[in-house]
Amino acid sequence: NHFLMLRNHGLLTVGRSVDAAVQAMYLFETVCTIQVRAQAGGGELVQVHPDIIATAAEQSRVATRGQGASLTWPGLLRRLDRRLPGYDN
Repeated sequence: NHFLMLRNHGLLTVGRSVDAAVQAMYLFETVCTIQVRAQAGGGELVQVHPDIIATAAEQSRVATRGQGASLTWPGLLRRLDRRLPGYDN
């Protein structure tokens, strides 16, 4: 219950911290972009097997060694610094 898609109004996310909410938004926007691009291809989409979906969260925890959003937050801030210098003023 961390993601909400509002029809014609965009996406909302929440998290235990700001970095977790930002990472959730980044991932939410990314998967939406991937889906729209895939649908634009006109072919039939292949559904991800439920077993893969069921283990995705655990695989993410293992890959990040439990650090989750705190691992990606500094990289997202560096990207923001490159794309929009002075945003924090």
